[in-house]
Amino acid sequence: MIRKVLCSVYIWIIVLLTVLLLSPLFLSIWLFTFWFDKRLYFLNYFSVFWGSLYTKLIPWWKIRVIGKEKIKRNTTYIIVANHQSLEDIIVMYRLGVPFRWVSKAEVFKIPVFGWFMRLKGDIKLLRTSKASIKKMIIDGEKVLRLGCNMIIFPEGTRSKTGQLGNFKEGAFRLAQKTKCSVLPVIISGTIPGILNRYGLFYGKHKVTLKVLDEIPYDKFCDLEVKDFARKTRNIFEKERI
Repeated sequence: MIRKVLCSVYIWIIVLLTVLLLSPLFLSIWLFTFWFDKRLYFLNYFSVFWGSLYTKLIPWWKIRVIGKEKIKRNTTYIIVANHQSLEDIIVMYRLGVPFRWVSKAEVFKIPVFGWFMRLKGDIKLLRTSKASIKKMIIDGEKVLRLGCNMIIFPEGTRSKTGQLGNFKEGAFRLAQKTKCSVLPVIISGTIPGILNRYGLFYGKHKVTLKVLDEIPYDKFCDLEVKDFARKTRNIFEKERI
């Protein structure tokens, strides 16, 4: 228990220091680039640096990325991943490519991080609202046509047991509309997560990201959206680590 408390104190210090040191840089980049960088490329690249910094500065968290070489730098992706815990959000930054999130509305209420998500163009989604889902599709289409990658958890919510849930159609409808390739990424090892309800972090944590082959438009252009979602889920089931 003492070790867990000491580990948690160290991590909270890292979080506090990064917020204090990097927030001014984040705001400066936004202030000097938003008027000409319509993709918010510089801001999102800085976010990748910031997000991945946590897993690199905390020695107890071991992140392994398999298949990173499959990500093409000149291709716009809808990146879809399974969702097991809050940690999934942190480890996805280790893919090393700039992207925007589609995230539930509650996340945008988190102090500092939620505010910055708005500035970097992440897309808010209220899962129970059809109007919000429709707006997410419209906003996502605009983002993808600008050439920005997007990350979506197609299950829509976290799986507490690790069992793969049903894939909702939003990500796949966007792929059909924009003709963007879909890039599946399998996350393993993030259950039970990194943080318990008392604000204490778990100790050693080994996580694997497995980047699968992209699914180009010509592979799903003739599929119904629901069939495309189902086939992609089958790929996850087959390739899970």
